[in-house]
Amino acid sequence: MVGGRVVREGVAMTVTTCDSDMALLSRFREEHDPDAFGEIVRRYAAAVFATCHRILHDPGRAEDATQETFYRLMTRPQRVESSLGGWLHRTATRQALDIRRSETARHRREAAYEALPPVEATTWSEVVPQLDASIAKLPEEFRELLVRHFLRGQSQADLAAALGTSPATLSRRMKHALEALRKELAENGVAIAIVLLCKLLTDNGTATVSPTLKLALGKMSLYCSARSGVVQPTGVGRAIASIPKAVYGVRWSIAAALLSVGVCVLGSLLVRQANVRQIVPAAHPVSDKVQVASQL
Repeated sequence: MVGGRVVREGVAMTVTTCDSDMALLSRFREEHDPDAFGEIVRRYAAAVFATCHRILHDPGRAEDATQETFYRLMTRPQRVESSLGGWLHRTATRQALDIRRSETARHRREAAYEALPPVEATTWSEVVPQLDASIAKLPEEFRELLVRHFLRGQSQADLAAALGTSPATLSRRMKHALEALRKELAENGVAIAIVLLCKLLTDNGTATVSPTLKLALGKMSLYCSARSGVVQPTGVGRAIASIPKAVYGVRWSIAAALLSVGVCVLGSLLVRQANVRQIVPAAHPVSDKVQVASQL
């Protein structure tokens, strides 16, 4: 760290809160910059966790789905084309739904859902069951606006500036996105007025990240540093990727442990090499007197 800049391999790189999502993603994708990945996690961890929690209704399983979502971003950043927030929301929704399906009788649940009449929703609890699946079906432009404003908590003024548009234009686009979401919810059996939908999203859309999840995602950033060339013991990446889905919650604890072992082994080898160099005596030059004596 030099003057607030991150220096790696002789190149000074700076990550600021002003960098756009796609600029950070590009830096991570092309330069394997762990600081860029860490800033992405800081921006979206709470929104991704909230999405998973709304579907799973369990903090522990929601944290597992959140970690898997960011793991997919870390290993497949090239799959994000234009909207990082929209991609993260859709991926988080799919991960959470996969976990829920694996733990329940899927066909029985779907049959029961089809038998239910449309619900005239007036509360958050009535909207939540179909909210994220409905957002995930929206066009990418609408999905990005809803995720960044209501789920991540970015103000409309900041969002307008980031997208290079006027506040009035953004407000109009936001209304279109909300109307599209309202229609999608209606198709999924949840009828709600657009004004009430906006209020419920504003009051309940964001969430906070628990200390345990922050720690796990921090370990993921540490792993990114290792992959960028700081420390990368042979086979660590393959070992972490092969851990079964049933233990995703401990995946990054295992990764951090493996990295710690790698650092310790590397450090001990360097110390041993230094000690060997100190023990081996340097060759002393033959003095002039000895050379003269031998000649005589």
